[in-house]
Amino acid sequence: MPRGGGEKMKKIVKKTTLWRCSVCGTDYQNKSVAKECESKPIEQKKFKVGDRVISMEPRVCLSASEERKFKEYKPKGRINKIFGPLLPDEDYWNKRFGGLPDRHVFLYKVTYKCPKCGKEKEAAYFEAELKKIK
Repeated sequence: MPRGGGEKMKKIVKKTTLWRCSVCGTDYQNKSVAKECESKPIEQKKFKVGDRVISMEPRVCLSASEERKFKEYKPKGRINKIFGPLLPDEDYWNKRFGGLPDRHVFLYKVTYKCPKCGKEKEAAYFEAELKKIK
């Protein structure tokens, strides 16, 4: 039964104004914060699609058999897609550079074959996590 003795339900519309960074497309509720994001520099692309790279961070294959003891490995593969520019994940940036993100970066999608289980896999990395190989 409606509250207030028979009143009908009302539609309430809430307008929200968002400001979008023209560089990375991130939406902000404050114009000055969006302008601050736009003013951050864009890193130079270090890699291109097709480049062979190796990850600087080791991974563990969870689908490898027990006899292999889930040993760590560094994926080697090819870049197949580049995303960005975008703002990096703050947790990653704090871990890697010890502060808040100060520039727009690119995210590199790498396809590689797992040396433990033999399956083809994909992973996304920032430039600082990769090294070019021949």
